Amino acid sequence: MFQLWQSLDNSNFLCKAVLYVPDKPGSLAKLANSFGKYGINITYFYYNRSEHPNKVIIEAKHEELSPFKLLFEELKKENFLEEKYEEDLQIVNPNNILKISVYLENKPGTLARFAELLKKYEANVIYMIYNEVISENRGEIAFYVKKPEQINALAQEMNLLGYYYNFEYSGTDEEKTNKIIGLNLLERFFLSLKKLIGEEETEKVKEIIMTSKMLSETLINFNRESGKNLEIGQIFNKILTFAISSISKRGKNFNYKRLPTLPIGKILVYSFRPPTGGNIYILKGETETIMIDGSYGIYYEDVKKMLAENQIDPSKIKKIYLTHADADHAGVSGYFEEEYRTEVYLHPASKGIIENENRAYGTDTPLFQLNHYFTILVNYFTKSKFPKDGKFFDIKPKEFCGAFPVIDYFRLDGIEFKILESLGGHIPGQVFFLSEELGLFFTGDYLLYVPSLSEEEKSFLNIPKLLMTSTNVNSKVFREEMELLKNLAQKIDSYLLEKGKGLLILPGHGDYYPIRLIF
Repeated sequence: MFQLWQSLDNSNFLCKAVLYVPDKPGSLAKLANSFGKYGINITYFYYNRSEHPNKVIIEAKHEELSPFKLLFEELKKENFLEEKYEEDLQIVNPNNILKISVYLENKPGTLARFAELLKKYEANVIYMIYNEVISENRGEIAFYVKKPEQINALAQEMNLLGYYYNFEYSGTDEEKTNKIIGLNLLERFFLSLKKLIGEEETEKVKEIIMTSKMLSETLINFNRESGKNLEIGQIFNKILTFAISSISKRGKNFNYKRLPTLPIGKILVYSFRPPTGGNIYILKGETETIMIDGSYGIYYEDVKKMLAENQIDPSKIKKIYLTHADADHAGVSGYFEEEYRTEVYLHPASKGIIENENRAYGTDTPLFQLNHYFTILVNYFTKSKFPKDGKFFDIKPKEFCGAFPVIDYFRLDGIEFKILESLGGHIPGQVFFLSEELGLFFTGDYLLYVPSLSEEEKSFLNIPKLLMTSTNVNSKVFREEMELLKNLAQKIDSYLLEKGKGLLILPGHGDYYPIRLIF
């Protein structure tokens, strides 16, 4: 975009341009030089790499029109007017980031000369703002250098040239690093990953990504889609980071939390919480053992050992019932099917999600593409294996439990479980399993008891936002469902209370709990 108009007093011609530069050192210097060459004074300059790695917004003025015509032709020739989205993934060390405020004389070429100085020391600008209206002499600039010693050399030359400046930030402050303007979501992702699994493991992951054309393109596309909504993008990045951290928690590093086994009638209910991913529930009857949900596929061998340690023979699990097709709940199911011919039961809508690698498949959410890239990455890094011959619930409503249709049933040693269909808030094909006789309600990613989550889980699953704004395909419907589920659970609990019983909520993350605990 390149717009021209004349000021109201006819003293100046004004220009506003949206331009695109390569994400590498010297690009902004070259652009600023194009303005300075024709004596055009920049009055507003805005570049924030965290929002877009290539976009620059500039406003400028000159007494005459002809310099703008020459500038336009040059911008066109240098492809600055051609929209692009290309990232140079180079920021790996926050200690090499510096943010300064600097005094710049308000006249043509000043910004270009300072940008040339940054270029000399291979400083890649990640954020720059100058606004004549706010301050005609002050600019804010954040930049990244490959070697820390370049910062000292740059500072010395700035002193020699007589620049007045203040250091506002250097990358030693971890809290500020997380908020630093200019880091794109992908770089924040790798920094977060480094905190979880260490630098060595992070470099291994990065190498896998960068040597795989498919993975690198998917990650870049994921970052681009995330950037369209920074808050949601950051939440997805945290969950992806949390999923990839599973790589370092296998084998000897695998640990799990086992909640007290619940003997309910003739059925034993086991509850396991792996280091990441969703809960695994085992219901052991007198004649049959079933699993409700599983965790990431990357834990398959560890899950088998975990079950054996708790006197559960994995080969005896002949049926798995899935609440939904997210990797952290369904990732191990295909392994059981392959090794033990376990039958895996799920909603028919899950078929489209699995085949198209998109947890939002079948919806019109504006985050459709983001969910697609997110699903591919999570499935790959957590080694998800979905059933090849899934058994699908009958989705014709048989009755209603509150606002939720009961689409099917299954039995365990004669005990009936109702399969309730979600209204579509979290993910297509979401179901809940309810046994009023036993007082058990399996709710997937609904009705989590947040106080039972570890600080790591709260941080990287970002539970409050996860449940209200981010990974839900329809947040409004999700919030409504939460209230409807609470009301239904409370009603059932009141009914059971008359019989001296109560309703337990068994969620997909965190501890199980009696529903009256949250009322």
